[in-house]
Amino acid sequence: MVYKFTVSSEKVLQIAKEIATRLGHNYIGTEHILYGLAKEENGVASKVLKKQNITADIILEKIEDLIGSNSANKVVVLGFTPRTKRVIENSYAEAKKVGSNYIGTEHFIVGIMKEADSIAMRIISSLQVKPENIYEDINKVINEFDDSMNDLSGNNSNKDLGSYGLTRNFESI
Repeated sequence: MVYKFTVSSEKVLQIAKEIATRLGHNYIGTEHILYGLAKEENGVASKVLKKQNITADIILEKIEDLIGSNSANKVVVLGFTPRTKRVIENSYAEAKKVGSNYIGTEHFIVGIMKEADSIAMRIISSLQVKPENIYEDINKVINEFDDSMNDLSGNNSNKDLGSYGLTRNFESI
């Protein structure tokens, strides 16, 4: 299956691969995706995580506590874990549900929350953040963006901007 990602989501995947490599992990797990979502600065998810006081540094610390690192060894990242693949599938389903053909960072965070047993959700839970607060903040951030775009364009209608209209195509793993 071919998945389409926004530029911000593409960057999240790149950051996830880089942090996995840096930590000496030979896979990209949900925790690496979560790190990428926090580190990438332009997407909805980054803004949502900031509102919840979840930073890339905090996530990195939690990853090292939970999984450890083996940064002394050079590793080749083999790909996504099965759970990460499910997060991508969940993200795609969420994007489709809201009428978008592209997976945005907001869809990634929802995809993570649907995988309750993932390392990423363990990290979020350990920070005392409730999924309903994340959902609430996703709506707030998207509405703030829509309002600012309407102010700039002079248009007062609520349009789905397709995760900011920034897109690229990728093959699924």
